[in-house]
Amino acid sequence: MPLGGKGPTTIAVLSVELVLAAVFIAMRFYTRKVMKGGVGSDDYLLMVTWIFQALFVAFMIASSVYGFGQHTTDISAEDVRMATKIEIIGQFSVSLAMGLSKTSVAMFLMRIIVAAWHKAILWFWIITMMAWSILLGISCFAQCSPVEAIWDARIKIKTCPINLTTIAFIMCSWSAAMDFFLAAFPWVVLWNLNMQRKEKITICVSLSLGVLAGICGVVRTSGLEVLSQTADYLYATADSVMWTSSELTITIICVSIPVLRPLWIGLFGGIMSSDRYYKHSDGSNGIITIGRLRKAKKTDTELGLDTIPRPDVKDTHTTAIGTVRRNSETGSSERSILRDSQTIQKVQEFTIAYENGKAPKL
Repeated sequence: MPLGGKGPTTIAVLSVELVLAAVFIAMRFYTRKVMKGGVGSDDYLLMVTWIFQALFVAFMIASSVYGFGQHTTDISAEDVRMATKIEIIGQFSVSLAMGLSKTSVAMFLMRIIVAAWHKAILWFWIITMMAWSILLGISCFAQCSPVEAIWDARIKIKTCPINLTTIAFIMCSWSAAMDFFLAAFPWVVLWNLNMQRKEKITICVSLSLGVLAGICGVVRTSGLEVLSQTADYLYATADSVMWTSSELTITIICVSIPVLRPLWIGLFGGIMSSDRYYKHSDGSNGIITIGRLRKAKKTDTELGLDTIPRPDVKDTHTTAIGTVRRNSETGSSERSILRDSQTIQKVQEFTIAYENGKAPKL
């Protein structure tokens, strides 16, 4: 059966979005593995998400070959059965992918936030989202008995204990709600954390783009009544399939952008900046340190830049660069937040010798 109807459009949209998601996930993994030295659970979850997305795209391409996206009256009964069966398998895959993508965003935030109640909120969303995703995936096959009757009109349906349209509506609504929540949540919980302002803005703005995923979810949810239109199911569900893929891809892109900042700085930071930068490469572990030469300031102690006298070099000072969070009320040092972990990964010492033999007064 040749492609027709909305089939070619569906294949084009899903294929482009699959490649786009793969590019962002690959860059994210490279940045975490090579430049930042730490791959976490959120990275692996995104990879698993992409695998399920790839399966979804593969199944929908196969379904389109048999007639997905076309009117039932335009294809043979056998093609209708095959296209419907393969589409339902694809719907199972994307249901799991959707839940995993939202979970990866929450796990990304989990690596940054420190308040217990913030983490509790994220765990609530993770558990409920995955529960609805799994339930929807199971419902694709468990909605009626015998299961073959779902795609084969020749088999008489004995019972339909599960209303797939209701489950899909609840899950898609919850997914869209989680998109909007994850878009707003970082602005509340990250703004007062001890992080660089640029990093806060990067994370908050990029995750705010999740609003676009939420909009896709709303559009998809508004068209779920087509699930009950079994007379022309293959054509009626085409738009929903494309909106689902778009929501999934946008989620993957949004959670990848904050991690790519070091890659962007490494590629363009030195070119675009007017300051004089140095770059030190540690060949043993692939760590690249980028910094700016300047005199020590009185405020450096507050930022964890402690000027340490060197007994072996006269009138020379060494600045040990770390990030120590100071508690303004108690004066005690707390754990630092260094992007991917809550421990100092590396301390670099730089020695600055002055031509006149004396360090300037602070």
